[in-house]
Amino acid sequence: MHAPLSVTLSNMVRGASEKPRTLNELLAGAGEYGVDLVIIVLALPFCLPILPGISAPFGLAIIILAFRQIIDRPGRLPKYIGDRKFAPTTFEKIINSGVKILNRIDRFSSRGKNSLPGLVNPYINGLLILLMALIMALPIPFPGTNTFPAWAIVFLAGAQAEGDGILVLWGYASVLITVIYFWLCWKWMWWLTLESFEFLTGNI
Repeated sequence: MHAPLSVTLSNMVRGASEKPRTLNELLAGAGEYGVDLVIIVLALPFCLPILPGISAPFGLAIIILAFRQIIDRPGRLPKYIGDRKFAPTTFEKIINSGVKILNRIDRFSSRGKNSLPGLVNPYINGLLILLMALIMALPIPFPGTNTFPAWAIVFLAGAQAEGDGILVLWGYASVLITVIYFWLCWKWMWWLTLESFEFLTGNI
């Protein structure tokens, strides 16, 4: 029986206070959970507002890793992303908050019973993770546009790592919530655009 995700996550950054870390170093040390755990690490800062201004590079990294999973290639990031060094405090913030989040997510799982394993489809879940990462990386000026897709990514990647169909269902629910939220944002933007156009043309 493997260790919980939160324990493995803590072990991955042991010694982070001694030197900067890179994403490729995290991939190399991810152990049995591999790419899925690194995807979770990349999404965690957006589940809660831990580190602002990194949605584009982290989102791109998730897209690359999810795509490589879909085509069944080893997890590896290009040097311009994967070998970029982060200050030790950056990973410490992510990990400390991430362990708390993963402990909470464990309450939603089947707790090691591997329920509904047929739902753990690497291809379908990988495509959804890629889509959520793409949405997360877009510079959309609305609150929650990073948070909702990030939760979906964490649930789906956690399901992949644990082989847990219950977490997949939570991931699907998060994807649905994300799609509905972005649809409502688009509708509001469209309405605002029409109202602005009518106001401007009515005052000419």
